[in-house]
Formats: sequence, structure tokens, C-alpha cells
Amino acid sequence: MLNSYETASQFEAMSIDLALAALEEIAKQRARESKIDDRSDVEVFCNCVIAKNDEEQIAFIEKLISDGASLDTIFEDFIPSIAERLGNLWKQNRISFFEVNIGTQRLQRLSRIYEKRYLGPVFLFPSGPPVLLILPKGEIHTLGLITASGIFKKFNSNPFIAVGYTDQEILDLLVATDFKLVGMSVSHSGNIASCVQTAKKIKSLSDKKIPIVLGGQGTQNLSKKVDISVFDAITKDPKVALELIPK
Repeated sequence: MLNSYETASQFEAMSIDLALAALEEIAKQRARESKIDDRSDVEVFCNCVIAKNDEEQIAFIEKLISDGASLDTIFEDFIPSIAERLGNLWKQNRISFFEVNIGTQRLQRLSRIYEKRYLGPVFLFPSGPPVLLILPKGEIHTLGLITASGIFKKFNSNPFIAVGYTDQEILDLLVATDFKLVGMSVSHSGNIASCVQTAKKIKSLSDKKIPIVLGGQGTQNLSKKVDISVFDAITKDPKVALELIPK
């Protein structure tokens, strides 16, 4: 039987553990917020990407991590924000389409490099519900799907990325595999119409009641002329999409 001294000591130890955990969470949140709000980091890193300096890109990210940025922040927020910035620079005619494509390829490489550290060994071989991630017709950039795939793995789902698949091949996949969620990523709003058609074909599978989610930068300025009611949700957050999977 524990005496009062031992009980007090255990209570004190538990209190210290809880306090340390709380402080660690606050520190992570502050680090995340500070890096998301620091637009100068985004500007400087965009220049690194456009300048074709691979070593400088790695060094810059490692410096952010050593300064307190979490790998969650780097993978989920920082790298996607660079892709968005490159797209905006192209729309403003400040960089060429060629530079956007090269920059995006470099960001894809960085995503693959940091995905392993972001996930850790436990999440490299997920065993959770299968999720189908589709790059729609007309889309050429896979960075959004690569990032989403990593986040889905982190939350113990098993993503499969379908790039270059026809609608019929996608339907065949759905018949062969019991996917619990379908996601589509668009970087350009002009490709949403084809996503709607693909989603309608998926919904037509009478024995499949699979939630379908539309995400990506192309969903920011949706035209009212396009009926998107076929989708169960419009979100860029894989964590929100996973909530649609029936328990």
C-alpha cells in the first residue's frame, strides 16, 4: 500500500509530465503560427527554388527546422505555400510557365525527401482504410496529391495515387478495391467540370457509396455556373476529408 509521501510524489510527477506536454504543444503551435505568418521565408525560398540551387533549398529548410519549425509545418504548410506563391507569381507575369514547372518539380522532390522524416518509420506502411487520390484530366502538377498522400498516411489511412487514369480505369479500380474515400485535387478551376463528370460516374456505381472530396488551389474561385453538388465536401484539408469515412 502506498503511503502519503509516495502518493504525493506520484501526483507531482504526473503533474510535471502534463505540464511539460502542455508546454511542448504550445511551443509547437507557436512555431507553426510564426512560420505560417512569416511571408519573408516564403519569398526567400521561392528565389531559392527558381535559382536552381538544390543545396541552398535543403539548407534553408534545415535552418527553419533548427529554429523551431516542426516537420508538420514544413510538409503540410510551408512547401504547399511555396507552390501557391509560384502560381501567383506566374499569374502576375513575374515568372515564366517554364519556371513554375521546374519549381514545382523541385518542390515535389523536397516533399519526397521530407515525407519520410514527417511520417517516421511507424507510418511508412499504413494499414488503415484505403483512399483513392485522383489527378484529374488536364492537371499536370502532382505536388498537391503527394502532400495529401503524406498527410493521409500520417493519419493512418492507405492512399493510392491515380495519375493518368481514364474514367473507366478509375471505375475498374473502385470495383477491384474497397476504397473508403475518393479525393480529387485541382490546381486550375477550369478542370473542375471534368472532375464533376468523373465524380458522377463514380456515384453511378450502385453498390458503392463512397464519399468524394474535391480539393486543391483550383477550388478557391469556384464558378456558380458549375454544379458541384456531386461532391460530399470541398476542402484542401485531408484531415477534414477523413471525417467523411463511416466509422
